[in-house]
This record gives sequence, C-alpha cells and structure tokens, in this order.
Amino acid sequence: MWYLLFLAATSVAADPFETIASWKKVAYNFPNDSLRESYTASNNYVQENIVPLGLNVWGDKLFITVPRWKKGVPATLNYVSLSEATAATSENSSLLLNPYPDWESNDVRSPDAIVNILRPRIDACDRLWAVDSGVEDMTGEGTQVQPRKLIAIDLKTNEIILRYTFKDSDVQPNSFFADTVIDVDPRNCEEAYVYNSDLGANGLVIYSLAKNDSWRVEHNYFHMDPFHGDYNVSGLTFQWTDGLFGMALSEPKEDGSKTLYFHPFSGIHEFSVSTSLLKNQTALANPDYRNEFRIEGNKGAKSQGTSSAIDSETGIIYFTQVNKNAVACWDTHEQLNPDTFRVVAQDDNDLVFPNDIVIEPKSRKFYCLSDNLPAFLYSNYNFDETNFYVHSASLDDLTAACRAKTQCKDE
Repeated sequence: MWYLLFLAATSVAADPFETIASWKKVAYNFPNDSLRESYTASNNYVQENIVPLGLNVWGDKLFITVPRWKKGVPATLNYVSLSEATAATSENSSLLLNPYPDWESNDVRSPDAIVNILRPRIDACDRLWAVDSGVEDMTGEGTQVQPRKLIAIDLKTNEIILRYTFKDSDVQPNSFFADTVIDVDPRNCEEAYVYNSDLGANGLVIYSLAKNDSWRVEHNYFHMDPFHGDYNVSGLTFQWTDGLFGMALSEPKEDGSKTLYFHPFSGIHEFSVSTSLLKNQTALANPDYRNEFRIEGNKGAKSQGTSSAIDSETGIIYFTQVNKNAVACWDTHEQLNPDTFRVVAQDDNDLVFPNDIVIEPKSRKFYCLSDNLPAFLYSNYNFDETNFYVHSASLDDLTAACRAKTQCKDE
C-alpha cells in the first residue's frame, strides 16, 4: 500500500504513484531465436544478472539502463514503449527491453561499444547524455573494455553524436561516475555544460560542449559523512562510503547563472554552488573558490539518497530515500531542515531502494525506478516475486502533497 503523507482533508488522490512497469526477471527483445541462443551459450545473456537501475522518458520511449555489474548483460542502454507498458500492466505481463540505439552499439565486442551506463539524462535539445564507465563485470573481474567517456545521442535521429573521452586529470583510480545533469538553453544548444558526479573519488567533472573540454572540481562537501554511512534495506545492513551523487539544477537567475544543488550519497546534508563558478576555469584556479559553496541544510536522520530531480515550475526538489523506501521533497523557497524535508510517498514492497528518479517537464510527470539493489549485491532476488518497478505520478499531485504538509505544520 502506498502512503501519501499529507492532510487527509485535501482533494488530492491518496495514492500518487501508478506502477507503469514491473518485472520479476528482466528479459530482452532479441530479433530472433538464433541470436538469443548465441548470447546464452556464450554467457552474454544471464537473466539473473540483469538489474535495471536508471531511467528517463522521451516521447513514447521509457529508457532503462542495466549496468554490467556482472557478466551476462546483453545491452546496458535500453528502452520500452510507454504505450506498450500501459497495456502490459493492465494484462499483468512484463515488457522486453530493446537495446538503444541498437544491438551493435551495445555489444561489448564492438570497437565503439556502449559498455556500462548507470543513469541517462535528457536535455532540452532532445539529446540523451550519459557517462559510460567502460567497465564490464564491475563486481567481478572489472574489465576496462573502453575508456571512461561522456556520450550524447540525438533522440530525433537515434545517432550517437558525441563520444568524449575524459582526460587523465578528470579521473582518479577509484572514480565512479554516478549521475549527470545538463545545463543548456534550448535556444543555444551548442553552449551546453554537463556536470558529472564522481561518488568514488569525491569530485565533479564539468564538460563544455562549445569548448569540447572538461575539468575537475573538488570540495570537502563532495565527501561522505562518516556518521551517515550505515544502511538497512529490507533487513540487509551494510556500510557505504559513497560521495557526491545526486544533483539538481535551478532555473536561471537574472544574471543567467543557476544554482546546482547536490549531496553525497552517504550523508544527510544538501549543498549548493553557482554554475557561474563551475563554468569559470580562471576562478576555479584560485583556492578561495571553495568559499563559494553553501550548506543548504540538514534533511534529518536516515535521509540518504541517490538521485534528485527539480520541478522547474515550483522549485521543489524530489529525493530518493533508500533507507526509508520512500520519495521525499523540499521546497527550495523554504529553509531546509528536518521539518521542511518531507516524505511524500513510501512503500515497503513496491518502492524498496528507489534508485533513480526523473521529471518529464512536458507532461509534468514524475518517474521513479526501484530495484532493491542490495539484494543483488549482498543476497539474492526471489524471482518468484516482483523485484523491479517503474512508477509515475503527476507533479501536480506531488506538489500538493509536499505543500499540504506545510499547511499541516503551520496549523
């Protein structure tokens, strides 16, 4: 059962999330039986190792990533049809994943293969961006098949339009890129800046499309909080040291700059910095740049989370809450503290370890993928039960839920 935490007297529906796709075990839409048999025989298709993690939406495409944690993942970047998802849900059936942009691009044996993507991000210019770590079998041999790179795909043509290999100065031996956010004006698509969070080495790598160049920024706020590295997900307890992870970008201010909100995964504080600083390599060369970062506030106990997403119309940021199996919100017009950081939906069955969230601005829809990842890493999935979910919700409903709690507290 979903729990929406706001005044019962409001007219907003008490169940904001609709399940639009779910799987007990994920399968692929192979073009023929021969290819499926070939992948299976060579251990390039092992269903038990297929764990969806990231998502995004463009048109009728629901993009789903499957990281190559272990061997046996045929394609890391995939999609399903949203219209087909609706039909499949009503028929209680599961969708097959389609490699994107095609099978060959996702074949690790191809010279320019897309090897390993966590979270795909879509900009206002109809381009899909993602960091490809280039590593296969991350929890096993950890083979570096391709160098770490940033890729971009034109969603209107399905063509890969950018493959940018990160410079040696951008990465560290333990770099692990977790999330990406794109800063671009749709009236000037060639002036895009792409911010990439490195949770493994506590850094932020900025890429300029116009300059075709990148640079790394480091700050103490990018590190994990040693007091908040403990996790308990469905009875599995563990410790993670993950640094900088989730990011959300505000609307532009009068001077054209934006605010980048961010947080380390293993931490309960939210921070921010102006994009005018991040874009200015001259200013970043001065050690005093560190004084330009801000602490926004404390989100409260057990508020660790992966991704975040901002509603540009309301200024509300939404957050995954992996220790609570929940989604929370913070209205940036308020001071952030445990009282203004509010859980808007929670479910211990269908929202176990919410791993990624995105907002599709045209439809004003919110999407969330939950995958109970710790079960895969530290235990085993029960494939007789549903393990993976994609949910959606109206942003208007979530806005009302977030702000109704404000009314409740004020009263």
